[in-house]
Order: sequence, then structure tokens, then C-alpha cells
Amino acid sequence: MTDSCDVSAFLMGLEPEQLESIKLKLEKLIKQRHEEREKQQQAHLNRPKLPPTFHDLDTLAANTGLDLSGLIKDIKRRT
Repeated sequence: MTDSCDVSAFLMGLEPEQLESIKLKLEKLIKQRHEEREKQQQAHLNRPKLPPTFHDLDTLAANTGLDLSGLIKDIKRRT
């Protein structure tokens, strides 16, 4: 927030019912964000630890962004 005085003045001008409505919306938003964060953490924990295996060289090459000859050159360079 840039000007806390402006926000405070705005909030002071609201009725108690309006403040309660804002409070409920903020609590709902916080709960949604917390749930989303928990889902992301669970998804991160459930990811496989090992890279995927490929039984086809063409699929492996496509996944690495190389053509088949580029993949073979890359493998030779690493060995």
C-alpha cells in the first residue's frame, strides 16, 4: 500500500457491515491461496524423482529438443 492514511481514512468511512464483508472476502481469499499453495507443494512432493525413461530414440531426441543425429553427438560427447 502506498498511502496508509488514505486506506485508513477510506476504511473509517465504511459501515460495520461493509467492513465485515471485506473481512470475509479477505479471509476467503487467504484460504484459497493457502489451499493452492498446499496443492502445489503436494504436486511437487508427488513428482517422480528420476527422469522419465524412453524406449524409443526418436522420442528421447524429441524430448531433449534435438534431432536424432544431434542426440547421438550429445551422447558421444558425454561419454
